[in-house]
Formats: sequence, C-alpha cells, structure tokens
Amino acid sequence: MQKLLILLFIFLGFEGFAQKQTKNFVEKNLNIIRSIDPDSTDFTDVEVIGNAIGNSRIVMLGEQDHGDAPTFLAKTRLIKYLHEKKGFNVLAFESDFFALNEGWDHLDKQKTTINNFIQQNIFSIWTSCTQCENLFYNYVSESFGTNNPITISGFDSQFDGGYSNNLKKYIDDFFKVNDIPFIKSKSYIDNFLPFIDSIKISKDVAKQTLFIKQIDTIFKQISKKWEGSFELLVLHNLQESSKNGISFLTKAKDYKELRDKQMAENLKWLVNQKFPNQKIIVWAHSAHILKNREFIKSKSSNENWTNMGHFFTRDSLLNQQTYIVGFSSKYGTAGRITIPNTYKVVLPIKNSFEDWMNDNIKYAFVDFKRFRNLNPNSFEYFNMKGKYHIYNEAVWTQVFDGIFYIKDMYPCEKSVLKF
Repeated sequence: MQKLLILLFIFLGFEGFAQKQTKNFVEKNLNIIRSIDPDSTDFTDVEVIGNAIGNSRIVMLGEQDHGDAPTFLAKTRLIKYLHEKKGFNVLAFESDFFALNEGWDHLDKQKTTINNFIQQNIFSIWTSCTQCENLFYNYVSESFGTNNPITISGFDSQFDGGYSNNLKKYIDDFFKVNDIPFIKSKSYIDNFLPFIDSIKISKDVAKQTLFIKQIDTIFKQISKKWEGSFELLVLHNLQESSKNGISFLTKAKDYKELRDKQMAENLKWLVNQKFPNQKIIVWAHSAHILKNREFIKSKSSNENWTNMGHFFTRDSLLNQQTYIVGFSSKYGTAGRITIPNTYKVVLPIKNSFEDWMNDNIKYAFVDFKRFRNLNPNSFEYFNMKGKYHIYNEAVWTQVFDGIFYIKDMYPCEKSVLKF
C-alpha cells in the first residue's frame, strides 16, 4: 500500500511538472500577431507562422464554429501570406468535392463568373459572411490577373454545390462512353438515375440501400484502367453519401465518421493525384482537421468519432508534410448566419490555455510542433477551447501543430452581395 502511495505521489508530481512545462513554454514562446485585417500586407508578424510551417506542403486552417468572424479574417490574412510568400496556390474547402473540382476546372476564369461560382458552390456559412468577402470576391478572382492564380478545390463528400445539378448527366455520360452493361437495365433508368437528383434529401432507407448495391454492381463492370480516377472517386462519394444518409436516418453511431473518412480519401486524392507538386491550404472546421483524437477526453459519446484529420495523418508521409493550425478564443459571442440565435463562448477556466493569456494580448500564435520537438516525452493534458467554443481536456500539443489565439470572438455579419 505504501509503495502504491509513493508511485501515485510520483505520478502526480510528474503531471504537475509537465503542466508547468507546457505553461512555461506557452508563456515564453508566445508570438504576438499584430493584426487580423486582411488588408494588412506587412507580413512580418506572421512570419513566425511561416517559419513554424517550414517546408510543409499542406496547411490546414481550422475554426471553432462555422461563423467565427475574426477567425475568418485571420484565415484570409494567412492565406494571402501563404500564397504570396510561401508558394501555396491551391485552396481546398470543406465543400462539394465534385462541384469544386469538375466545375472549377471548366469555369471561365473571369471575375464575375468566379464570384458567382464561389457563391453557388462553397457553403453559404462562409460565402454569405461579410468577413469572407475580401477573400472570395476580391482576392481569388483578382489573382487571375497575376502570374500566380489561386486554384479553388473542395473535398466534402456532400453534393451541395449548385454545379452538382450536372452530376446525373456527368455520371450517365461516363457510363455510356464506357459501355457499362448496367445502364441497359430497367433499374438504371427507373431507379438509379432519378435517385441521383434526390440523394441529398431522400429519407427512404430502402432506396438508399438499393443505390449502394447498384454502385457495387457498376464497380464490377468498370475497367480497371479507371482505378484512382476522379470519376470513380465521385462514385465512391455517391455511395458513401447514401451510407451516411442511412446512418443519419437510423441514428447510427458512425454518421459523422462516414463523412470524415471519405473527406480524407478525397483530400488524399487532391494531394497525391490532382496536385502532386503544389502546396495546398485546407479550410475546414477544427473538429475535422485535428489529429490524434485519442488524446482528447470526450465529454459525450457524440464527440467520440474518428475525423478526417485522424484518417489523413495515419499516412506517415502525409503527416510529415502537413501542418495543422487550430484556433482558440477567450471571450465573446459565436453563432452562424444560417442559425438565428447566437451564444456566449465559454469563459476561461483556471489554468487553461486561454487563462494563460494576458488580457492585453489580442492575437497570438504558439507553435506546438516546436514544443513536441523540444519535449518529446511530454504528454500533458490541459484544458483549451480548441475543438469548439467549449473546453476539452486533451494533450493539445499532439492534436494541433500550432494555435492561433484570438481574444474576442464575434459572429459573422450576413453579406448582401449577389452575383
């Protein structure tokens, strides 16, 4: 018994030391960011982020909720810096994989057509937010008047973009060119093709199940030369979308995980197949991009799901090439333009990451990857609002590579721009 007490004392003492170690690192390696204004083009203050990113080819930028106005401003400024100073020229969104690849690739790259396409195919939580206007409706389109244009892409398995109205014809044309036997069946005409138009809204589990089986039949009939192609990946997205729909309708536990696993596959394809020699910025919710989720203590079973970042970084090479930036805020209000009500962010609790921040600091950055390199044996749990605007206890230094701190949060203003 005495030995157990001694071991417990040693363990608790080690935990306390580790926490002190992390806190000391944060306080001594806190990099003040001067501004989040997208028009602030003196990037000397954000060079610390560039140095932290180093030679990473993929940079993921998170957000605690899909309406965090100052986070969107900060991300816009970071995107400009990464584009102009670090050679990143692909911007991939948590939005329609099919629309933002097939549609973008065939788009006439003029300012009006670009702005209209963005507004119709990237989720309105961003495109209808005033704080995103600078990026979407000025910077991207104006880059096509330079020698360094920005390519827009997407990796979400949901077919929510306006361009996806072309999906049924796209699929049908692909099957006809390849003379797929299934297209000659009555089931193809009566069930398969019509269902593509209703896949987003269908609440019929039987039809979803049939659709999944039909795609399996099609996979067996397609030539192996198409393996790894965009066309087959679109079919996988259709199939996983139906699986996701069934999971949601039946209240299964894998509802979120199905989507995230496919998003990871889509992002891998973008990185390895479509843009193998380019640097990519990923824009998504922090809950999708974080890694090593096993280091987060979940407060409910709803949080205990395997996410895109976890699937993506299981590939050791991709993990080495990726730098993941989370966001944290201390005070304020949050909400989305698609939801009428706003809410107060959780106030800082004692000895949390946000509590370590002096109130005179508005914006700052901490490089957790550097902490890991300096302290490879440190796995300390501490509280931080890294996943949402609520606290989770986690080894946050293993979950994100860096944290962008914002003192005051406020929700988006609704944009009135129409194209």
